[in-house]
Amino acid sequence: MAPEKVSVIIPVYNVAPYLAQCLDSAVNQDYDNLEIIAVDDGSTDTSLEILEAFRARHGNLLVRSTKNQGVSIARNTGLELATGEYILFVDSDDFLERQAISTCVEILGRQQVDMVFFASTVFFDGVDESLRENFRGERVPDLHGAYIPAHTFFIQSIRLKSYLMMPYLYMYRRKEFEGLRFYPEIVHEDNLFTTRLLLEKEHARIACIPDRLYNRRVRPESIMTQKKQKRHINGYLVVAQELLKIKLPPENSEAGAALNQFVQLNLLRALETCKLTYAGRLPLHVRGRLVMLFARTKIERRKVKRILFSVFPELLALRNSLRKSLHM
Repeated sequence: MAPEKVSVIIPVYNVAPYLAQCLDSAVNQDYDNLEIIAVDDGSTDTSLEILEAFRARHGNLLVRSTKNQGVSIARNTGLELATGEYILFVDSDDFLERQAISTCVEILGRQQVDMVFFASTVFFDGVDESLRENFRGERVPDLHGAYIPAHTFFIQSIRLKSYLMMPYLYMYRRKEFEGLRFYPEIVHEDNLFTTRLLLEKEHARIACIPDRLYNRRVRPESIMTQKKQKRHINGYLVVAQELLKIKLPPENSEAGAALNQFVQLNLLRALETCKLTYAGRLPLHVRGRLVMLFARTKIERRKVKRILFSVFPELLALRNSLRKSLHM
């Protein structure tokens, strides 16, 4: 029986210095039945030329060139073209270990699961390593070797504060998640996509392995290292808004609580990013969206005051002023 085909989807945008290493790692896997789909998202450097040169040498590399629309649409284009049994994403400035795909396929077949989650090695290229704490490549050991429902994996990851949303750390069965797509034209789209991957199929199961199969490059001017802007705020707010649409069975209260916690985390990150972007100020339009979205979550009593004072810092100033005047 022929081995099952794997579709490797690589969104590409202005990554000429790193692209050859990424493509080399894909075409030189120790697993043969691959289709590698590279979607050039309107690059203005020599990325497309590098892709064409690789395509001339490797018959299993498909190159699609589009106008610049962002990584979500580039990945969605790859998903539309994919015909493999399994899907694996690779960012074009990163690279795979040679045994990455064979390891995942073996686990998926042997354990009869719908997805496999693996670890990565994070390395720094032109970026201060003091940022290391912001970039994790593996979860805490508590989940190593687990073969569990995807809901349970999400609950435990949130509980252990070890949830990694990067889609390139998951290989999954394409047909089980046929309609799953990335939300277009936002940043932090991974927060939404991976959470939907884990929660929207009630019976989905996941294998969690400790193998470091992926190499993640942290470099200047990537989404995670660039200066925070309005689009980062909007990304968190859209993610929270869309996460609130996920419907879970009433009996799965633990998953609901974990999802609620993750929604609030995205809202708090939007709040923190807003303060960084606007030098401590909170524009009314952002404040209004935060209030509406927080109101749709279940807020623990002990957190109410913290959230209220964060969204309305004027109340904190007023409280402190009143306390001061009462003690005069």
